[in-house]
Amino acid sequence: MNRTSSIGSATIVLTVFGLIGKATGFFREVLFANYFGISREYELYLVASVFPITLNSIALYIYQNYFIPAYSKRENIGSEHAVIFSKKNFLNSIIISVFLLILLLLFRIPILKIYIGNQLITDKTQLLFIIFSCSVPLSIVSGFLISYLQTRFDFKSPAMASLSLNIFTIVALIIFRETDITYIALAYLVGITVQTILLIKASHILKLFQYKYPIASDKINSVSSSIIWIVLIEIVGQLYLISDRYFLSRVDEGGIAAINYATTIFVLPISIITISISTAILPKFSRLAAVNSYSELREKITTALVNILLAFIPLTMIFIFWGKEVVRIIYERGNFTTNSTEVTSDVLFYLSISLVFYSIYGIINKLFYIYEKVKTLLIITLLGIVVKIFFNFVLVDSLKQNGLVISTSLSYLLFFISSVVVIQYQLKLIELEKIAKRFILYLLNGFFSFLIVRNLFILVSFESILFDLIKIILFLLLYSYSNQLLKDKYQLLFQNELLRFLLPIKFSGKEI
Repeated sequence: MNRTSSIGSATIVLTVFGLIGKATGFFREVLFANYFGISREYELYLVASVFPITLNSIALYIYQNYFIPAYSKRENIGSEHAVIFSKKNFLNSIIISVFLLILLLLFRIPILKIYIGNQLITDKTQLLFIIFSCSVPLSIVSGFLISYLQTRFDFKSPAMASLSLNIFTIVALIIFRETDITYIALAYLVGITVQTILLIKASHILKLFQYKYPIASDKINSVSSSIIWIVLIEIVGQLYLISDRYFLSRVDEGGIAAINYATTIFVLPISIITISISTAILPKFSRLAAVNSYSELREKITTALVNILLAFIPLTMIFIFWGKEVVRIIYERGNFTTNSTEVTSDVLFYLSISLVFYSIYGIINKLFYIYEKVKTLLIITLLGIVVKIFFNFVLVDSLKQNGLVISTSLSYLLFFISSVVVIQYQLKLIELEKIAKRFILYLLNGFFSFLIVRNLFILVSFESILFDLIKIILFLLLYSYSNQLLKDKYQLLFQNELLRFLLPIKFSGKEI
């Protein structure tokens, strides 16, 4: 993709490929639900995989939030500085990944004891942990390569390569569903190996080592020194999964599995929309900040945040008011029973309270990295995890798994409020009045559309997946049509970008 491409176009590309990736990922979760439900075997699979997979997520987030802004600044100095910086980070990713693998294998028993206790450590749990640990080096290298490709404005290659994870897992689920869950973990490892190979090929990273530049001192030390703080932020931010699974023995059986299924639904729009927008805007925001283009940056931030409101207000209403229907549509078949639906939809309800606010935070927190305020972001992240862990202990005995997700929502609300206050006080980059007006408009539109649909179906008492789908689709159509009648410019701009993506030659619309 050309570097002058708009944020909107990049977002559409990421969203489309994100939809494909999440569709396969969702199908994978549907298969897990169908074959394993909320069984104890699946919960042990989850607790064995959580620590290695958490490290995988940390690696990706670190490179996206550290490498991309740092690369942009070095590229402004000269291309040779960017090349040297990329080579150094690629080699560091290999060294760090091997070191972490050795630590995981040597200390697997103490690590497992910390968050699942002695009683759940079996030979199978250890084997699963070892298999997932072997994926960590590949994920770290992949995390760097994905970020490197994004600095080159190549968003398609990472999205396409990531499909291999889900494809291999799905095949294993279908073939080995009645044998051993260990084969599914092995398929995950094969998938991430294929992903890494595809990323190496797409990035041409090895060709960088053909260029010989004289060794020069790095003129930008401030960003490099911030890597320690970024590592701490991502480590703390990823403690949510581990902190929940620590309470496996104190929630209802199947409670941890229900949290996993509900979180999959909760994260789906975030990973498709918020991450697509934030991934597309980060290189652009970094460049605007580097050249001190304050007014354009402020405009881009406002547009990104309003787009989040436009998309996530109706989704939040669907999850809150029709959460049971959503869970039934996605999961209820095979070993995922009506009782599983009840448990999972309750969890989804409490989790969804923070959906809009956490999605906005997903955009705003990029500004902390761009303006090198990572120490402040670390303080906010630490406060959030303290709130999370505190309320986990307070609520788990009375509310079980629901208490764990209520504490998650409370910490997400803290993230949102704290980040908005800090960014607005120090940088004044958020047009609060304009965003607040859009929030109220979309919220009223959402309630209006919901009331119409509810009254239309008030006489329909029987439960059917078909009627569930019709209600949700009709709600979204009414919401979109109402915005169209109000001539909402942000929805129109998004539609223009969608047409630009689908008909790049025939259509030319305004850039988002």
